[in-house]
Amino acid sequence: MRRPSGMPGAAHRGHRVVVGVCWIGSTLFAAGAGLSPISASWTVFVAACALGAVSLGLATLVLRRAPGTPLAGWLALAGMSAVVTCTVDGARLGAFSGSWMLLYLPFAILLLLVPTGHPAGPRWGLAGAAITAVTGVFIALCAAQWRWPGLSAPTMLPSVGLLLVFLGLLVVCAAAPVARYRHAGPAQRRQLRWVFLSGVSLPVTLLLCWASYLVLGNPDLVGIGLVVMYLAIPMATTIAVVRPGLFDIDRAAVATVTATLLSLAALIILSVAAASVGLTMTQWSPTAALGSTAALVVAAALAYRPLRRALDGLLYPERGRALGELAELMQRVDAGVSRPEEVEQVLRRAMRDPDLVIGYRSLTDGRMQTANGLPVSGNAMSVRVLVRGEQIGMIIPCPNRTHRPAPEIVSAAAPMMDAARLTSELARATAETEASRQRMLRAGYQERRRLERDLHDGAQQRLVALGMRLRVLQRTAGTDAGVCESLDTAVAELGTAVAELRQLAHGVRPSALDDGLAFALSDLARQAPGIIELDVHAAELPDAVATTAYYVVSEAVTNALRHAGASRIVVAVHHETHSDRARTHPHQLRVRVTDDGCGGAGIRGTGGLTGLHDRVGALGGSLSVASPTGAGTLVEAVLPCGS
Repeated sequence: MRRPSGMPGAAHRGHRVVVGVCWIGSTLFAAGAGLSPISASWTVFVAACALGAVSLGLATLVLRRAPGTPLAGWLALAGMSAVVTCTVDGARLGAFSGSWMLLYLPFAILLLLVPTGHPAGPRWGLAGAAITAVTGVFIALCAAQWRWPGLSAPTMLPSVGLLLVFLGLLVVCAAAPVARYRHAGPAQRRQLRWVFLSGVSLPVTLLLCWASYLVLGNPDLVGIGLVVMYLAIPMATTIAVVRPGLFDIDRAAVATVTATLLSLAALIILSVAAASVGLTMTQWSPTAALGSTAALVVAAALAYRPLRRALDGLLYPERGRALGELAELMQRVDAGVSRPEEVEQVLRRAMRDPDLVIGYRSLTDGRMQTANGLPVSGNAMSVRVLVRGEQIGMIIPCPNRTHRPAPEIVSAAAPMMDAARLTSELARATAETEASRQRMLRAGYQERRRLERDLHDGAQQRLVALGMRLRVLQRTAGTDAGVCESLDTAVAELGTAVAELRQLAHGVRPSALDDGLAFALSDLARQAPGIIELDVHAAELPDAVATTAYYVVSEAVTNALRHAGASRIVVAVHHETHSDRARTHPHQLRVRVTDDGCGGAGIRGTGGLTGLHDRVGALGGSLSVASPTGAGTLVEAVLPCGS
């Protein structure tokens, strides 16, 4: 099936024909001009062929990577224009003396078409048609003047008028990218920045012309500017179409504009100096020329960085905002009023990207995850963040952005990201350790409860039953004194074994806790009636919390009775609500045991209080002991109970 002529396939074939014709025509013309006596000087001839080959090569690249755009054809025409116009001696152009306009026409059309390959509107299309027509009429008029010299005088005024119109249309074409930029989307704006960067070659050419007159007294250096322009514009057009994200165009643009402004300032200073002495620099003494040049170079080097920073903030406010806010965040972190984890919010706000996410590379398995531990993956706009040559994470902007975060932003965010990563990993490891300790504690309490139940319901009950059977045998054994004495001894030993089992089971986990903490503490207070006072207000508690609270009271009371010689012990157990910056406990249990003993107690390397400290810490609580010598002891534990 044949494609309609308007389909991309037909357009591609047409562009391919144009590029091929330009290659063949340029090659034949260069070969013919090189062998004829009308060729330009060898230096100009080689430069023209090289510039033409560059434009033709770039046209071929655009044709291959973006076959549907007519920009390839215009790039090829620009290359052929350079070959046709500049390989012939200007004094021998004859009928083609007006062909110099062809050096500018392809670039003017490119400015109208880049980056889409079509004018931004009908008016811009008319501008392209007008400058093409003016170029054709001017070349034809110059040819007529050469063929019929008598027409030179009457056609002089129209020639000047066409020249002025041509210059005006060049200005209009140069304004086309600016007008398109105002209404373009982010992707086209990034492409157009390449065009703006190449447009700096025009003021550079003018500055070279100025410097040439200032230093040499003639415009010979302007040729360098023309070469730069003929290289910059085709290359920038190609990059804008083929690969606009090749590198940080914003950074290159700021550096170029900064260097241009500093060069302009240096030329102004030298021009004023030359005018004041009435001599060009070639007429200055070597010492004065070298000294002035060296002073200007040093001044430009000192001014480059601050000027570039100022232009960066003016031309690219996103980068300036981000760098400024990151610097402020670092100052707040150093002052202890902010946390490194806020770097994500700072970048979202500064870059106007609420969907921006920071991924941190885990220290354990290398996976990319957020600060909260959620897995995250990058996109085409993501950039890696390196610290000391190691990737610590990624900045992942919204996938709809047209360019990645600038390298300066990434470098400024890296220290905060590294600190946030380490803080997050430490918090996660601490939480896992605490959770593991609590699981082990709960498992230990459950095992103690099972062991206490097994001792009470198993071995203890069997021993009691065995004692009862021995009593029955004793009553039915008759009057044999030896047998009765042996049975009495066995029953007594069984009673001792049962008592020891009960004491062991109570040490593993008091069975009184089955009826609640208040009942268990009341049972404990019966050990010293009149000495222990209870103030217990505790609702239903998790078994681990109740058991830990009981052991705190038991250890404190035992120490007060055995070692401190206390005559009064007050036990207070209360629920309360507590919150702080680090964590919030909707409910917590506070246990206080005070006595009037001799004091001197403390948490040392070993001992019962040290074991209590570890037991309370494993539950996520805290234990403190205040025991000045001769002033009694206060043992206080705070145990989180959960919501």
